[in-house]
Parts: sequence; C-alpha cells; structure tokens
Amino acid sequence: MDSEQHSRPIVAPQYCLARPTDLAFARKVDGVKHGKLSITDVNGNILFWFDASAWRSKRKLVDAATGIPILSITQKFWSAHDRWNVFMGDSTNEKDLLFTVKRSSVFQLRTDLEVFLATNTNKNECDFKVKGEFHKRSSVIYKGNTSVVVAQMNKEHKVVKVPLGKHAFGVSIVENMDIAFIAGLVVVLNEFYEYEMAAVAGGASGAGTSAALAASC
Repeated sequence: MDSEQHSRPIVAPQYCLARPTDLAFARKVDGVKHGKLSITDVNGNILFWFDASAWRSKRKLVDAATGIPILSITQKFWSAHDRWNVFMGDSTNEKDLLFTVKRSSVFQLRTDLEVFLATNTNKNECDFKVKGEFHKRSSVIYKGNTSVVVAQMNKEHKVVKVPLGKHAFGVSIVENMDIAFIAGLVVVLNEFYEYEMAAVAGGASGAGTSAALAASC
C-alpha cells in the first residue's frame, strides 16, 4: 500500500497511529461476543466493538477502553444511492455529522461506495472511495478518486494469540490514517452487504426484508 502521510484526524487524533496498523474484525473473540462485531489489534486486544440491533435504526461504534460510543451510524431509507450517515459520539444531530457513505451508482453489480466528509460541503468529489467485493474480502479504500490506498481488506487476519470466529477477516491500514474512521467505514460496508443479502433472500423466499435482517444479526 502507498505510504503517503495521512495525518489529518477524522474521528480523533489518538486514533491516528504513526505506523501501519492491522485490525481484525470478528463476531467472537476468544469465544466471547462483544456486540455484533469486535475489532481487535494483532494481539487480540479489543479496540472497538460494533453495537447493532435489528430493532434499532441507530448503530454504534464503541471504544472498548472507555465503553463510550465514538460513532453513531444511521441508514437513510428510500435514498436512491442507499445512504448511511455517521455522526460523532452518541449523537444523530446534523451538527455532529462526520461523514456520509453512499453507492457510487444506483446500478452496479458490486458495492462500490463513495465517502463524503461533512467538511466537504460542495460534494463535487468524494473524499474516499471503496472498491471491490466485500464477500470476497477484496474491498480497498482509496483516497478520493486517486489510486492512493489507505486501507485494504484481507481474507486472513494476523491475530495468532487469541482465537477468533471462523468468519473473521483483516484490514491493513497505512500509517497516520485514523483507524477509528476506517473501522467505522468497514462496519458500514458490512451493513451494506448484509442489507443487500437480506433483501435478496427476502425476495427469493417471499419473506420480508426486516425478518431477514433480524436473522442475519
């Protein structure tokens, strides 16, 4: 991956590490479930967990060290591009909007996403772009519309000291990139994928999408 410096914090300065960082995303860590997804470092230490419920529209990314939500994630229904909004802390107030994630196009065979920071008021160009196939763990996060890679998903994670669930995967992040922002973006991508799969399953079986979503969680 490109080693270009990415020193501007998006969530908070303490999450910008001066070294490349590998995270692992797992439903269980050492047999224990923390929220819907746990995010660990290479030693299996839980850094964040993703708290989500089929019965709530708001999801939260929680800092494991403090137990305090650092991001709140909401889905904007009936949006042509399937939009998700991410806010600071436990808020969903518009003034606390941090970034928005939406499809690059309504018509696409894979989940390519565009990310717009709240400070990007004209929205002429995205700040980050996600390309690849999530189910193959091949998604790559680029800086804007450039070829500069800031994070990349991997089928294999690098945690060896602590057993993770069989569906765990890794994400490699360049130095000085805000790892909380990347963690939040990856869980949004996970929600995009599960929402799509639930909709497909619901359509095929005649069951409602909400019921399929509840089963997937």
